[in-house]
Amino acid sequence: MAAAAALQAIAWLVILELFRGILRWGYDPKIVSPDVVHYADVATRVLIGHEWPYSAFPFEYPPLSILFFILPPVRGTLATYHHWFAAQMIAIDAIIAVVTAAAALRLWNGLARPLAVAATLAVAVVAMGAFAIQVFDGAVALVLALAVLCLAYRRWTLAAFTIGLGFSLKLMPIVVLPLVLVLARTRRRILWALVAGGAAAVVPFVPFLVHDEAGVRSGLFGFQIGRGLQIESVAASPYLVADVIHHGAVTVTVPPGGSLTINGAGTGLMERLAPLTVLLLLAVLYWAVWHARAALRSRPESVPLAVLAAILAALCGNKVLSPQHLFWILPLVALCLASRELLPKIAAGLLLCAMALTQVEFPGMYYRQIRLDPTPLLVISARNALLVAAFALAVTAVWRLRSADPVGAPVRVAPAAEQEGA
Repeated sequence: MAAAAALQAIAWLVILELFRGILRWGYDPKIVSPDVVHYADVATRVLIGHEWPYSAFPFEYPPLSILFFILPPVRGTLATYHHWFAAQMIAIDAIIAVVTAAAALRLWNGLARPLAVAATLAVAVVAMGAFAIQVFDGAVALVLALAVLCLAYRRWTLAAFTIGLGFSLKLMPIVVLPLVLVLARTRRRILWALVAGGAAAVVPFVPFLVHDEAGVRSGLFGFQIGRGLQIESVAASPYLVADVIHHGAVTVTVPPGGSLTINGAGTGLMERLAPLTVLLLLAVLYWAVWHARAALRSRPESVPLAVLAAILAALCGNKVLSPQHLFWILPLVALCLASRELLPKIAAGLLLCAMALTQVEFPGMYYRQIRLDPTPLLVISARNALLVAAFALAVTAVWRLRSADPVGAPVRVAPAAEQEGA
């Protein structure tokens, strides 16, 4: 675990020196990103103005996200806030590395694979680039890493609680909860997992719902529901390719405070179908999970693959796919690349390439996206093709587990007391 933290430190030295001093690839320490400006504004309103999110001002994130906005000091310059926020996110990346290494040590005997996981995670951080210190999505990756660690120790209630906190942080991690319920097996464990996950998901909202329920509905859920088809979403890729072939097939809208959205023939339908698409992809995955449940229970090293597939289902099906969303899967990619099986390794390799392409197109090509220049459109489409391919491989790998001999593979079996843990 110390090696994992050290590798993260090296990764960030590489990022801050290489990208700032040589490439300047979308990163300038003298420029504060719009995301950090927004976080600082929220923190100032809450801490100094004593304003209530959702009711006093629009707020598009779940309530736990506020914790990461208010930790850096706000009584100073914006540049000072930016530096403290960056330090906070680098520290979170180091914690992710330690937690992921702890999960790897639990999943595999020996040090070879845990060290490979730590090295892969460092490479993945470099592949994503300096953008990681400008958004709080590393916190979502930490939630997923903690959930995997809990699942590795067969602590179903704690895993569900962690996933519930993820919902209160950025909604999407809740797609992993059904996996916990399948693995928990007995009614008693399932019930406790549901109670813990539900409490962690709902309780952080309660003060805001009591204060202004309408504000939460319109501010958070209204904002998310009202978003259009984002230019970087998987569903937008056919439109982007069509525009490359015949310029003018789509137009771009730049909503205030939102992501670039595209408009064209049928984009409204694709936007409305996005929730159903996510549900369909999750149904396909959990159909495979259900048939492979015995192998997943007896071979916990395959659990990170199922978690990765669930998050990929949400990313591929949703109408919004922002660059920072790929931070969520960093620990899962590292764990899957260390797998003994081939398909998880290939899926993880494709995702590393997708991360690198994400860094190429954003933020360096952001304004070229607005102009619908062909190069960023093709880069986005290629990245999304890799995401879809990785999801297909992950689901296939989960499905193939159903025929695996649950006792034939070398696995680390937990003690009886842990196997029966909540």
